[in-house]
Amino acid sequence: MELAAGLASAHRLLAAGKSDGAIEACRSLLASWPDSADALRCIGLGLLQKQQLAEAEQYFLRASRLAPTSASILNDLGIVRLRRHAHAEALGLFERALELDPQHVDAIGNLAIAYSEMKQPDLAQPLLSRLIAARPFSGSAYARAARNRLALGDAGPGLELARRAVRNAPELVEARLALAAALEITGRFRQAKFQYLCVLDTAPHHPGALASLLSLRQGNIEVRHLQAARRAIDSSNLTPEEDAQLNLALARYHDYRGEYDTAFVHLERGNILVSRRREFDVALFAQAIDSLITTFSAESMRGLPAGVNMSRRPIFIVGMPRSGTTLVEQILASHSSVVAGGELATMANLAADVSTSGEPYPMGIRRLDRVALERLATRYLERLESISDTAQRVTDKMPFNFLHIGLLAVLFPEARVIHCRRDAIDTCLSCHFTSFSDDLKFASDLTSLGRYYVEYRRLMDHWFAVLPGRILDLDYEQVVARTENSVKLLLEWCDLEFEPACLRFHRTVRGVHTPSRWQVRQPIYSHSVGRWRAYRGHLQPLLAALEPVLDARPDRRDTA
Repeated sequence: MELAAGLASAHRLLAAGKSDGAIEACRSLLASWPDSADALRCIGLGLLQKQQLAEAEQYFLRASRLAPTSASILNDLGIVRLRRHAHAEALGLFERALELDPQHVDAIGNLAIAYSEMKQPDLAQPLLSRLIAARPFSGSAYARAARNRLALGDAGPGLELARRAVRNAPELVEARLALAAALEITGRFRQAKFQYLCVLDTAPHHPGALASLLSLRQGNIEVRHLQAARRAIDSSNLTPEEDAQLNLALARYHDYRGEYDTAFVHLERGNILVSRRREFDVALFAQAIDSLITTFSAESMRGLPAGVNMSRRPIFIVGMPRSGTTLVEQILASHSSVVAGGELATMANLAADVSTSGEPYPMGIRRLDRVALERLATRYLERLESISDTAQRVTDKMPFNFLHIGLLAVLFPEARVIHCRRDAIDTCLSCHFTSFSDDLKFASDLTSLGRYYVEYRRLMDHWFAVLPGRILDLDYEQVVARTENSVKLLLEWCDLEFEPACLRFHRTVRGVHTPSRWQVRQPIYSHSVGRWRAYRGHLQPLLAALEPVLDARPDRRDTA
């Protein structure tokens, strides 16, 4: 058999998913053509199809040495590094591939994926526009672009791109799921349910569609879908990620229906799977809190340049996840002078850039002069400008900015900071229910979750001590019990005139990306207050870890 014919046959096997046959065929070819980069690459693709990443990488490296200018082989290597979460290495490989072949469509798409996984959707956006230009009828290209637009907070364009994806490829699961996500974010829950059902009509055991359907609070779930989810988790056909996702969805399903013991069984099963996949080092986190407290001591902060940027445009909403940050943003976004920015990674990126001063963050901030700090502040404001160039105020409700209050206080001494606070046990239980999120690695184990919360409270106590009068404490329970008073307090803190629309926040139409997307579109309700009591018998590890803070509610901070 000639080499070209043998390679064509092997690639047909790959396209049919017959990776073992393709690998065997190419190994036979190598016996006659040992220096064939294409045969080596084909074996690597077969191994990649089998998820044997280390072996695939070796074949791609051998192929690359024989064909160092092959953009396709560099792209293949980049895929391996991407799947091994070596994002910086993957970026370099995709960029080199594009230097060799600027029109290499797969490398364009993969570079966009890398930026998306690194939570830099702004860098992925132009690449996805190029991808659509190159493949204008690709449902997959439009689906990727839709997901990226949603990550940017552009719900309207994201929804339109997702609809284009489905129009181009109505049979494509990826397109249907992208459209369902866009519909959920924009509050169209019935339409989102229809899209999940469309997927399940053709793929009745699809784990992602089942999990999303079970997590919806929209109408009844057919028994066949519930049974499909249960059969799936009892089988051995799921990846650990899919198993965890389905168990956590079943936990939410049963919790919503008041079946708490059943919910907790699935909750723990899912969280055990999540914790095996990604452990969280609480001791290391405590050391990071120590470093922040030491670096941003009262004395150190007096030594930093004052009044770097006097803009009052940013409104920072911080706190533990699931503490009411989305509700507060929704109230503010209902004001005519405010635009919601969502959860921006910008402040964390600025903090990471401080490390380029030669000393890691946070210590590196002591090496920055006024010019460097002004540059950081300008970059942040440019990000707000990209969200709205007309709004008087723009919110940033990244909860984890509680870690960066010292930095943002230096950069924007006039900006308003709102700390959302909720009952510690309710907060932690709600985090435990959403631990599948990559941002909540600490939440899959009850003891680690409690210890994380204690460290968070230790840092917040420090910020209140060194920045007196700079942070508003807003209790979720007070917002629920005394909504009008809390809304007026919130608006006064932000120097905004009272507008009745802020009391009707659930009618405000905007994209909401967090698990609270359903709650903030309902009038205020109180049944989530004290929710943890339904699970009291299951929470002993959490209660033990939280003991240092359960009685620590200083009266001086009950301001709402």
